[in-house]
Amino acid sequence: MSKTYKQRNRDHDIFLKGILSLDEMVLLLLHRYLPLDLQRYVDFSTLRILSETHIDNKLVAQYSDSIHECALKVEELPETVRNMPDLPVFRFCFLWEHKSHKPYEPIESQQERYRYAIISSDKKNKRSPSTVIPILIYHGATKWNKKMLYEQFEPYLPPEILDFIPHPKYIIIDIQAITEAEIEKMVDLGVLRAAFLTLKNAHKKNFFQKDMGKALKFVEKLPIGYVFQEFFKMLLAYMERRSELESDKFNAILEQNLKEDMVASKKTMFEIAEEKAELRGIEKGYVQGMEKGIEEGIEKGIEKGTFDSIIKLWQKGIEPNMISNLLDLDIQHVNQIIADFQKQEPEKMTKK
Repeated sequence: MSKTYKQRNRDHDIFLKGILSLDEMVLLLLHRYLPLDLQRYVDFSTLRILSETHIDNKLVAQYSDSIHECALKVEELPETVRNMPDLPVFRFCFLWEHKSHKPYEPIESQQERYRYAIISSDKKNKRSPSTVIPILIYHGATKWNKKMLYEQFEPYLPPEILDFIPHPKYIIIDIQAITEAEIEKMVDLGVLRAAFLTLKNAHKKNFFQKDMGKALKFVEKLPIGYVFQEFFKMLLAYMERRSELESDKFNAILEQNLKEDMVASKKTMFEIAEEKAELRGIEKGYVQGMEKGIEEGIEKGIEKGTFDSIIKLWQKGIEPNMISNLLDLDIQHVNQIIADFQKQEPEKMTKK
């Protein structure tokens, strides 16, 4: 069954919001796309994502993919400025926005609403006005060639009139305009090249059946740390949703495209996928018409499946925090199950 437009757009949103939740990935993008003369003023060591409580504005929290904050490097300012009494505390706010199709309204008007919502929040919380830098990630089926409002008037009107035409600036990452050869050369983006190539081809139905390996090669020969695992999990989940293939067929294609040095990571991912598939199978069987008397058995089966999954991963040396993230379970629940297992099976307390 084909997905609705809303569901397809949600696929992209989930993937990109996941990437933007990882500071390491955000830093790769900022170092790649911020102008060099601007980067010198940004204290990247202070990067943090702003939650809704920090944004303090429902408009921004609802419609922006995410907002990151960095302090300004005061030492880069002219000495005469640095020595001013009561120098305000300045900060940069990087306002990320994602589009998988061309917007109907001018993108600048939407971004300006966000910009002034942040500045209004600054005023409300007695902060200095933020320097808001919108960054648009676009990967629609066609290239982004819309002119800004200012550009539409610029060839015809004198400066005296142009001064009153809005001219807001933003940074655009037009993935569709980047060739596959160019993506391959973007070594400074690391694993994000896999994300770029996948997003570029996300609108093509056959890409995930025929050319998945083109993207997966960018995640080879890399350290299997927490950030990598999180990114790899997001990438595989996005690929599977976009492929619209049954899990077995998708996993078969995926396995064909993974190289030897990805076996350890693949094994971990497939074990988790297998456990989740078992739970989904129980749920699917129930929906298709299981007798009411089986309901209690289903609950016990799910509970046992969750218990076994946690213990299996824990015995393989995976930390409880990672297990919590991978199985979408509360960390306290994970810790409790491990503690119960240690009490019941003292001879198995040593991890394999």
